[in-house]
Amino acid sequence: MNLLREYIRELLIEATTLPDEYFKVIDDAISSSQFWTQPNTQEDIDYYDSGSGGVMGTPAAEALSDALAQAMEEVGLDMDILVRSHDTDDFEGMTLHPSHPAWPDRWLVDAKWYVSKQRAGRNTIDIEMMTSEDEDDIGSSLNSGALMRHIAQTIRHELVHYAQMKKQAKNKGLDDSGAFEEMLNDPKQIPPGDIDNEEWQKSYLRSHIEIDAHAHDGAEELVAVYTDDEVDDILRGKISLSDRKLPNAIRHYVEVLGLKDKATQKFMSKLYTQVQSMRGRRG
Repeated sequence: MNLLREYIRELLIEATTLPDEYFKVIDDAISSSQFWTQPNTQEDIDYYDSGSGGVMGTPAAEALSDALAQAMEEVGLDMDILVRSHDTDDFEGMTLHPSHPAWPDRWLVDAKWYVSKQRAGRNTIDIEMMTSEDEDDIGSSLNSGALMRHIAQTIRHELVHYAQMKKQAKNKGLDDSGAFEEMLNDPKQIPPGDIDNEEWQKSYLRSHIEIDAHAHDGAEELVAVYTDDEVDDILRGKISLSDRKLPNAIRHYVEVLGLKDKATQKFMSKLYTQVQSMRGRRG
C-alpha cells in the first residue's frame, strides 16, 4: 500500500511551468545588455555596487547583473540578482580558453537561488561567471545566441526552484523563509554532504526538485537546437553522449545515473511534458 501511494504521489507531481513573461522579458533583457561585449578578464575584476549589494565582478558581470535585475523588477518578482566573477589563479581549470570544455558559450560556473537572511522578504539568484583572457579572443569563437540561452535557461532553472518554494509555502501555510528552511532540512530535496562526492551527485539528481528544474532547462535547449524529429528521437531514448549539442541537463542524468535509473525515467517523463510546453510557446 505504501508503494502504491508513493507511485500515485509521483504521478500527481506536475512539471513546473513558468509564466510566459519569464521567457520574453528575461531573454530580451539579456540580449539588450550585450554583456559579452564588455571587458571580462581576470584583470577586469573589481568591486561594483549592484542593487542587491556590493559584488566583485567584471564590467561584463555588472552589465548582466543590471539587465537581470531590471527583468526581475519588470515581471514583478521579489528577486535580487548577484552576478559575480570567478577570481582564480587556476587559469587552466577555471577560466575560459579554447581547450576548456565550457569554451566558448557556457560562462557560468555556479548558480543558486535562496531566500535571503540579510534582506528580509527578498529572494536571491546568485550566479558566478568565468572570465577569459584577451589573448584567447573569445569573441571570434563565441555564439552569442548559445550564450544567451545558457544564461536565460539557468535563471529559469533557479526560478523553477523559487516556484517550488512558493507552492510548498502555500500548501504548508509558511512564509518564504520557513518554506526554504524546510527545503534545506529535507534531504530528499536538498541532499547534505560533499558536492564533489559521486554519491552526493546521484542524490542531487534524484531529488524531485532537481528532476523538475533540470527537465525545464533541458527542454528549452532541446527545442532551441534540434528539429522536432530529432527531439522526439531523444525523448525515446536515442541519446548520444558524443553529441556536443546535447543539453547538459540530459547528459548529467545519463552519465551519472544511466537511462534505466528510476530517477532518469522520471526526468525523461518530465522532459517530455516540458518539451510539449515549450513547443506550445512557439505558437
